[in-house]
Parts: sequence; structure tokens; C-alpha cells
Amino acid sequence: MEIIIGYFLGAVVLVLFLVSLIKMISNRINTTNRELMQRIDHLEKRIEDLENK
Repeated sequence: MEIIIGYFLGAVVLVLFLVSLIKMISNRINTTNRELMQRIDHLEKRIEDLENK
């Protein structure tokens, strides 16, 4: 009985680890996309300023 409980708890911990890993990766991807969009906006503004000069 104790072995079954041990395996069950191990499986629960493994599932929680995988869920947190997936959330971390998706959050990292979203942050990277947001930063890239901010950089692109900044560069577009610089181009417009240079064209106006």
C-alpha cells in the first residue's frame, strides 16, 4: 500500500513539474514577443524622425 501511495505522489509531483515548465516556457515566449514589438515600434518612430529631418 505504501508503495502505491509513493508512486501516486511521485506522479502528482511530476505532473505539477510539467505544468509549471509549460507555463514558464509560454510566459517566456510572450515576454519575448512583447519586447520585440516594443523595439520595432521604437525603431519605426526613429525612422519617421529621421525622414522628417
